[in-house]
Amino acid sequence: MEFIGRQIELGLAVESVRGDAETQAAKWVKNVTASIISKVEKVRDDGKRGRLELQEGSRVVQKWYDGSLEGLLHADVIGYLLTNLYGADDPTSLGDSVYSHEFTLDQDITHATLTAIAKDGAVSQKILNGGAVNSLSISAAIDNYVRFASEIIFLGAEDDTDSPTYDTEYDFIAKDITVKFADTENGLAQATAIKAKSITINWAANVIRNHVFGAYAPDANYNSGFGLEIELTRDYTDDTFKDLWEGDGTEYAQIAIVGSQDIGGANHPSLTLILNKTQVTAWERSGGADELVTENVTLVAFFNEDDDEQSMLTLVNNTAVYITPES
Repeated sequence: MEFIGRQIELGLAVESVRGDAETQAAKWVKNVTASIISKVEKVRDDGKRGRLELQEGSRVVQKWYDGSLEGLLHADVIGYLLTNLYGADDPTSLGDSVYSHEFTLDQDITHATLTAIAKDGAVSQKILNGGAVNSLSISAAIDNYVRFASEIIFLGAEDDTDSPTYDTEYDFIAKDITVKFADTENGLAQATAIKAKSITINWAANVIRNHVFGAYAPDANYNSGFGLEIELTRDYTDDTFKDLWEGDGTEYAQIAIVGSQDIGGANHPSLTLILNKTQVTAWERSGGADELVTENVTLVAFFNEDDDEQSMLTLVNNTAVYITPES
């Protein structure tokens, strides 16, 4: 039976045991474009028969699943991806069913993995296990919603029949965003927000698919090197970023995305990212004769030895817990 892209549905859950799929989704994702497909690696038989033909066949040697997701950034759903990406979540109740999640990087490579349920209209529905976020980006422009895109690598898939259900979700737009820089972390509170026009936050986890004898599918997915960079555009009004590009100076950075909705007790949905040490790694300017001159800046987040961390992300929403404590 034919179907269109808007009939694709996706659910997510954090696995209690790494690699063991949960029985149902904890959250179904609204307004998502998802493509989760099987991947295989084949090798060709290079045996010879005394003939000029190069090969006489091939065989599948590895199988796994790749998922690409993109859609509107929602305050509760994004926590599932961040849970695997960072690995450590410290939730705190703010009252009125509102919770603050403090994500910090777990140095163990075995972060909690994800289950996904992918429903392709009435054609197919699969439950996938052992998901690890290979990349995540959050992007914003002045004329659109704040959006996310992610690639997740899964171990395998089985047929599933879970029925989608949708909760209230909270989104964000450009007016909800402030971007600040300061010489110290304490200085961020008093710093003046820069007048950015676009921003993209890129995380890379460099996931390792660990294949072993006895199976097509990976035995496990592991989190590897953790990379984080920011790309932003603003009007070129001074040489602050150009000077940072030409030198070795570092800055603290804060990107805060705070929605206007009341989610309980006058609290608002929010995502606040603090980078403990950034350096400008690319800089350029652009603008035609009848355009404002802008600058495009790329900043990379580095490990700050004094703070003993590279970044911390705080998420405020209505989800009580992402990682279920072991009993």
